[in-house]
Amino acid sequence: MRYKLSDCVTIISGGTPKKSQESYWNGNIPWITVKDFNGKYVSTTTDSITLEGLKHSSANLTEDQDILISARGTVGKVLMVGAGYTFNQSIYCLRADRSVLVPDYLFYWLEKNVSLVKQGTHGSVFETITKDTFNHLTIDLPDLKEQHQIAHKLSMFDRKINLNEQINDNLTNQIKITSNSFFSYFEASNGDIPKNWHYKKLTDIANIDTGYSYKSSELKPNNMAMATIKNFNRVGGFNIEGFKEIRPNKVVKNEKYAKKFDILVAHTDLTQNADIIGNAEPILDISDYKNVIFSMDLVKVTSKDNLISQFLLSLILQGEALKAHCLGYINGTTVLHLSKKALKEFEIPLPDNLHELDNINHFAQKSYLIMANNLTENRYLQSVKEELLKKYF
Repeated sequence: MRYKLSDCVTIISGGTPKKSQESYWNGNIPWITVKDFNGKYVSTTTDSITLEGLKHSSANLTEDQDILISARGTVGKVLMVGAGYTFNQSIYCLRADRSVLVPDYLFYWLEKNVSLVKQGTHGSVFETITKDTFNHLTIDLPDLKEQHQIAHKLSMFDRKINLNEQINDNLTNQIKITSNSFFSYFEASNGDIPKNWHYKKLTDIANIDTGYSYKSSELKPNNMAMATIKNFNRVGGFNIEGFKEIRPNKVVKNEKYAKKFDILVAHTDLTQNADIIGNAEPILDISDYKNVIFSMDLVKVTSKDNLISQFLLSLILQGEALKAHCLGYINGTTVLHLSKKALKEFEIPLPDNLHELDNINHFAQKSYLIMANNLTENRYLQSVKEELLKKYF
């Protein structure tokens, strides 16, 4: 049966507390913005507000299985949330009338029909969804039993994808804790560098290569991709959606290529908080691209003469020591840049007998391999899910 979408959902607007009131922020109520949309479920939010902040805004609290849709910026991204969240004015909340519509079914319908949603956007400068957008959308609804069956099948893929992401987040945190404990703060040795350990310059054990200088005219569809700062998530992690396809119009030197498990360090940052600059991220997935190069905004770090494994090197560089070191080498106002001296002058502590690190190296290798496999599996799970979306919607 066909329904007007606005007849079977309640549409709720978001809101923002006044920025000038510090008492409105950093509370216990997670506050969602478009940048928190990543996958089907919300995991963490960048900001939170207080109960006082909620009262002094037009924000609303979500209920279980509410669906949020981004109305500005990247329009049409959808997110399912539980009770007790709130959200800003760039987001609408759709609350399903459960007598006719299963929330999960609505989520997948929106995910598949984002192009229809975008057709109803307004604005000359930026695409914007308004409440009127939903008045022009219709949805075919089978009976509730069939809706539940379809949603259940599709949810199985999202649950596995979400589980893999949680595993990767957990392993990433373990890597950082291990790195900080052994190589940044020496917590494993009561705060002092162990005996028979000495600092070595990064350049003594690793090669440091600058990226490819490209022209915008080279950004064309191809089976070659270029890693950019868009591959760096603000909260950490390497995002394969940041790759740009490229057709170089000149010969690319061998050192400008990057392969799986090579480490890239961000040398440019468009955020004033220096969120990504100085961050080191191993490439854990290159998608289906035949070759990958990296831009001038990044630097590649690889183990020299296999003095230490690439996995151990990644673990060490993902600790807080490198980031803290790099913050002292930043220049620029609108766009931040990392000095070329930063990595050349960075030192890491290592034991005279590197076999002392065999257990940590084994842990690093196993962890990064699991994370890489999970990312690859998620890509294939997503592709199968998209085929099912075409079938059901």
